[in-house]
Amino acid sequence: METKSEEKLSVIELLKLAAKLLFGNSNLLLFLCLCSLPLFCFLIFFELSLQTTVSLTSQFLFKLLTLGEDLPENDLILISEKKNDMIPWLIQTSLLYFFPYTILDLLTTTTIVAASSIVYTSKEEPLGLLHLVGRSVKICQNRVGGCLITSLYVLLWSTSVFLFLFLFFFLQFLSGSTNYVSIPYLSREYKRFHYQAAGLFDVVVVLTLLIQCTLFIVLTAKLSKWSSGWNMGLVVSVLEEDEDDQGIYGSDALSLSAWYRKGHEKRDLWLMLMFLVFSLAMRMPCLYSKCSASGNGVMYTGFYVGLICVGNLLKWVTCLACYHDCKTMVSRKKHDVEQAKILAA
Repeated sequence: METKSEEKLSVIELLKLAAKLLFGNSNLLLFLCLCSLPLFCFLIFFELSLQTTVSLTSQFLFKLLTLGEDLPENDLILISEKKNDMIPWLIQTSLLYFFPYTILDLLTTTTIVAASSIVYTSKEEPLGLLHLVGRSVKICQNRVGGCLITSLYVLLWSTSVFLFLFLFFFLQFLSGSTNYVSIPYLSREYKRFHYQAAGLFDVVVVLTLLIQCTLFIVLTAKLSKWSSGWNMGLVVSVLEEDEDDQGIYGSDALSLSAWYRKGHEKRDLWLMLMFLVFSLAMRMPCLYSKCSASGNGVMYTGFYVGLICVGNLLKWVTCLACYHDCKTMVSRKKHDVEQAKILAA
């Protein structure tokens, strides 16, 4: 199923190729759905915990920001109760993310990439299910240790970037909200001056919001660009071997990923940005409507988790197609350079 195109594939072409590979082979689709089933079941529980954590955190921040100085004792008790409710859920959700979710996601990703690569490079049509399972398990056994190391690198970088973004925008939001919240408690003279300069103040607020939105867009684009490199690094850890027939992992895998992706950064950016928006779009309705507190929360959560798992399958198969496309382009360039040297000699 290898592509013969002389030019690099576009985003649409990669998606079509991934969809054809995934949905055009019933054995592959069945095997990958079964492999994704443990992650699907865990994600329902994790997403319910995440929804509760986000809801409690937003309530705590709202109370903290809307209440002014010299709080009465009842308000202080209310804020303390919100904080006491929030912290255990925040700890639980963080622990669930760093241990069970990371391991399940790694095993699922390794299996998806290994099985999809076997079908992608195979000349047998169709490939038998038992044969596919046996070869995939063998690859995963040989590569899961190296993939774990690469995954830890990715987890370190992605968590650091996410915490930086969260703290940056939280502090911006906090500072902006403080301006509005503190106004009722200012002196009459300052409030009179404030209302006289309301036009200038509104201009400053608008400019601040524009700057924050611009920074958000730029940082989101950077995160998408970096995530494409991290994903390619995981694919490299599953499929690549060095001269000693050992796997390539960790910083070596990420460096090789960056080398493969030279000239493809813009395409990979749009690809990862699309999957990021899809993932957020699936989660936002339940986060906004607090599905975890409703009677049908499990059903709604299970529905969008199923969509996320399908999107996850498509994402990793697309990353695999992107990897093979990049590697083909690199091999072609090396061949052209060697041919030029031969002709020059």
